[in-house]
Amino acid sequence: MKAILQKVPESVDSSFAVQEFRSAYFDTPWHFHPEYELVYILESEGKRFVGDKISNFKPGDLVLLGSNLPHWYRNDAIYYNDDPSLKASSIVIQFTTDFLGDTFLLSPEMFEIHQILQKAQKGLEIKGGLSNKVAKMVREITDLKGMDRLLQLLRILNAISKSDEYRLLSNKGPSIGVNVNDPKRINKIYEYVMNHFTEPITINEASELIHMCPSTFCRYFKKRTRNTFTFFLNEIRIGHACKLLIEEDLSITEICYKSGFNNISYFNRQFKSRKNMTPQAFRQEYYKKSSYSAAL
Repeated sequence: MKAILQKVPESVDSSFAVQEFRSAYFDTPWHFHPEYELVYILESEGKRFVGDKISNFKPGDLVLLGSNLPHWYRNDAIYYNDDPSLKASSIVIQFTTDFLGDTFLLSPEMFEIHQILQKAQKGLEIKGGLSNKVAKMVREITDLKGMDRLLQLLRILNAISKSDEYRLLSNKGPSIGVNVNDPKRINKIYEYVMNHFTEPITINEASELIHMCPSTFCRYFKKRTRNTFTFFLNEIRIGHACKLLIEEDLSITEICYKSGFNNISYFNRQFKSRKNMTPQAFRQEYYKKSSYSAAL
């Protein structure tokens, strides 16, 4: 994916960055940077784009992103309606592989951390008890300074490296190439799809956005994103359907149409191809896990 290269601000009194973001919505477009990034979502919901995969995010989500891995947090539509009661906030930690020197990660004591950072090149979603443990340390690091802050980051990375409570977010790692026109074109398509995915969208409409004929557009989009436009559009729609299955008391047919599909059989096939289960089974599995967690 040819994303925007972002310049992470440097700190004069720290070898890495800890930042708290709070606004009406997350406004950084699809981008990448050489720093590793640990993102902890405090408020808001939406779609998370990492590499070639799309998933939902919500408060409490914790993700470790590798160096130069393209990503984008795009809030749900309600966050763009100037509602003062809705806010998007997060804590972000950013660091380079050499933030403690060129050879620090190659020392024997850092072997496990070095390995987990290599896995983070595809993005890691931190889960379960590890997520609760790391989230607490991330909240604490914002109040620390100097050596205490540095040691806390090492504790965070050490905790992640010693656990298997995570899942890979992307099938492939970074794919970097910067063209002055590509970021604008891709982000224009992404924004249009996010604003209209519940409505009918054709390849002709998408190609007109960036002034290409449909066949050229299809080749362009596949080369830049590693997915066809139809696959990308259905990923967005299936992600929205998952959210409705969990949060709304709607029938499967209603969810099908509210997610932008116009054929229930096609919706079921697309859902099963991505989730390895039917929409009804997905809902039942979620409720089963929720009931089990509540009983603990």
